[in-house]
Amino acid sequence: SSPKDQSLFIVAGPGSGKTTVMVLKILKFIFVDDVSPNEILATTFTRKAASELLSRILSWGDKIKSKLIANYMEKMFSGEITDDSIIKEINRIDFNQINIGTIDSIADELLRIYRQAGTSQPILIEDFVANSVMINECLLKDDRYKHDSLQEYLAEITGKQSNTEHKPKVKNLTMMASILIEIKEHIYYNMVDINKILTDIQSTEIGKQMALNLILEYAEILKSQNIYDFAMLETEFLRRLNSDSLDVFLNDIKIILVDEYQDTNLLQESIYFKIAESAIKNGGNITVVGDDDQSLYRFRGASVDLFTNFIERIGRIGIEAREVNLKTNYRSTENIIDLCNDFVELDDEYQSARVKEKPKIEVPSFNEDDSNQVPILGMFRNNEQLLATDLAKFIDELNRNGIVKRKIKRVLTKEDNQKFNSDNKTTLINYRDKGFELAEGEDEIVIELGDEGSAEDIAFLTYSPKELTATGSRTFAFALKKQLGRLRHPIDVFNPRGQDLQNIDCVAVFCGLMLECIDPNSNY
Repeated sequence: SSPKDQSLFIVAGPGSGKTTVMVLKILKFIFVDDVSPNEILATTFTRKAASELLSRILSWGDKIKSKLIANYMEKMFSGEITDDSIIKEINRIDFNQINIGTIDSIADELLRIYRQAGTSQPILIEDFVANSVMINECLLKDDRYKHDSLQEYLAEITGKQSNTEHKPKVKNLTMMASILIEIKEHIYYNMVDINKILTDIQSTEIGKQMALNLILEYAEILKSQNIYDFAMLETEFLRRLNSDSLDVFLNDIKIILVDEYQDTNLLQESIYFKIAESAIKNGGNITVVGDDDQSLYRFRGASVDLFTNFIERIGRIGIEAREVNLKTNYRSTENIIDLCNDFVELDDEYQSARVKEKPKIEVPSFNEDDSNQVPILGMFRNNEQLLATDLAKFIDELNRNGIVKRKIKRVLTKEDNQKFNSDNKTTLINYRDKGFELAEGEDEIVIELGDEGSAEDIAFLTYSPKELTATGSRTFAFALKKQLGRLRHPIDVFNPRGQDLQNIDCVAVFCGLMLECIDPNSNY
């Protein structure tokens, strides 16, 4: 309902329908505010999200078009209107003209469309190709990867090592390349002047000097072959925006919407702000959507501060944004919502990184029936191995029998949760002491799959699907998968991203079949 020229800072909690909000805002701009589809830019964090956004716009937009056309046709037949120009105008609306995609895909497309005369379109490479270039063209050259100072520096700044010597070193070639690429991305995404760092480096910091020179060499190799990685592409896109060579694009843009803004880095913020300045001049706005509690990509240079301080930061370039909170969760039950609300408030220091005075997630009024609640069972053990063993037995029993009975320390009710989160210290202390007494007894709970339930519905959510860390240590995902495979009736785990691609059996077989097709006689 906000006017076309009102910029918004939308804090969207999990399950609050942010994609729906974005779709409806875009359709409102088109049908109500008379914004042309090609004047709208919407960015998402993944290609899948971009595809879903466009799919919903096409689906809902076409229904609105059909309804409007039918209404105006009826008015023409009844003689209420005689001019059919509005029907023709509605028919001409083409939702495919909306600029939708990831910031990288949009940058790549715009640099191609507005390519300067006499230049060729740069080739964009994926991360695995970038790692290959760093290995083959930089690290292997003159055996640089063997240099002790470089190995020690990479171990020092990452806390990783791939050796058992007294002084930590990173000797694994693939790991070295990954670390160097990660350093390079932080430099680009945080808009750091690498040459200034080299100037200030002490002569004794040989490892750091080697790392930065390798990064510079890597970038020069790519540029010499007209190749960009994602960070270099975004840097070039910003340069072109600032050089006025993309003014044709900027002069058309009125609306910019950014999804998952909490995962934005400084380079991307500069791009969005530059485009936003043009959108405001053209009578439009910038709307960003995100959730500081779901910031996942700090390892890629994202800074949640850019999100939590958005209103202040956008204000520095003269743009006033209004905060809107989407706090109703339509996806989860009350127990889940209460757990999440409590969990994010456990760490006092973490609160300073959140949006100020952020409201708690709420349950929709139609979902307050206790019969619809999903219980939360906590399973705690002294170590990961024991936890993996008992959890595997639990899953096995549920899978084979469809029912599990367990003795537990205590069942916490909604009333318990409210008392536990009381602001009254006396009430809280009394409740805590009473809770310890109650925990001495044991209750029994029963978990059933039900007629429509299936063990295939079980999903293991973790911060990373990797079964081995970069240093080769086994994660809990590895332990659980191993225990499930050791059962009398083994349970297969689908975790395609848990291992390096080349270590997955079916991938190895597939690659072998490809080699048989390419070189059936083993000539090479």
